[in-house]
Amino acid sequence: MSSNAFSPVSFAAPVLDRHREKWRETPRGSDTDGRVFSSDLLALPDEAFLASWDAMAARRVSGETGWLGLLYSDTFRARRILELGSGLGFDGIGFAQQGAAWTFADIVADNLAVIRRVATLKGLTQVAFHLIGDDLSFAALPVGFDAIWAFGSIHHVPFDIARREALAALERLKPGGRWMELVYPRERWLREGALPFEEWGRLTDGERTPWVEWHDIEKVRRRLFPAPFRTLLDFEFCSHNYRWFDLEYAAERPFRLADFDVAALSRSCSLLEGPITIHTGASRRPAWTRGWSFACPSGLFGPAVTVDLSAPLRRLGAADGWAVDLEIAISRGTIGAGLTGVGGIYLPTAEAVIDAGPDTRLVSLRSVGAGAPSSLVFRNLRAGDAGRFAVRSASLRVAN
Repeated sequence: MSSNAFSPVSFAAPVLDRHREKWRETPRGSDTDGRVFSSDLLALPDEAFLASWDAMAARRVSGETGWLGLLYSDTFRARRILELGSGLGFDGIGFAQQGAAWTFADIVADNLAVIRRVATLKGLTQVAFHLIGDDLSFAALPVGFDAIWAFGSIHHVPFDIARREALAALERLKPGGRWMELVYPRERWLREGALPFEEWGRLTDGERTPWVEWHDIEKVRRRLFPAPFRTLLDFEFCSHNYRWFDLEYAAERPFRLADFDVAALSRSCSLLEGPITIHTGASRRPAWTRGWSFACPSGLFGPAVTVDLSAPLRRLGAADGWAVDLEIAISRGTIGAGLTGVGGIYLPTAEAVIDAGPDTRLVSLRSVGAGAPSSLVFRNLRAGDAGRFAVRSASLRVAN
């Protein structure tokens, strides 16, 4: 997991400068329609300016993500929304026209100038603006937003910077508020060559893109830690090109990082040194690096390895929830890694299904509100094949 430290200082200035230079050039509504510089739009007279913006906004509505407007228009009516990385404001202007009170936040001043001009020409008054500075602070904004909207934006900076920005923004979210985000999924990253993140952005967003990372739900949870969230929606769409998350902040008071005992919430212990049970038909293989390496038995659902969690749970003490974090590489087949309770029954939503791939996956298995898990189990999940996998690290930690 990334460092939990959070300090709003200007450490990110050189990185953000590169991003400001890139993101003054934004998509023309859809990823397939080319891009436009916000400064070029601002140079147009009002009539041509608004006609150009309207045409791009219409393309956004008719494109691959237009369904979001239909899904959330009623949800956002008369609600206060903070958008991180608003670009040219297509989403927020559309929702504001339907009654939302929208705050646009962006690192590029010209992008906000475009949105402000559009809002003025359309007579919208329930909009506000925030220029994100090098300190990544949102302290100038009020507390009590109903939702935070991050449409394909925050995944364009390295994880640690995105984490600092996200935690700062979360302090403006009300209890029960929503975190909504569009990202690029791991499947797309693999399909496009599993490039380093500083190179992959040129494929997803053009030559001048300095960074983009794939995300899944647990990577987003790690970014938002220690704020507790409940997953409402998590799915890929458009041929695995995009992934959408809708999370609910599961707390009764506004988030403040200072209110959390991060050290206590971060307590964990390794599972690699403890005893394991290797089931019939499975075998342990030589590990070239740290950790375990196993071959599964053939047959669907065949158990390979069980790790008893009773001793690690005693070492960590009482908690409301638990999670197991794994670094796991699948060299063949499909593996299920899951938590079980008393009697070996799998806990709800506490199993990950992991396909073979070229990279080491970071996987988190959570048991919150369902009692403490009794064991961690790995099993074969591809019929007609015997999976092979290596666990580079495995740790049990407190989860909120």
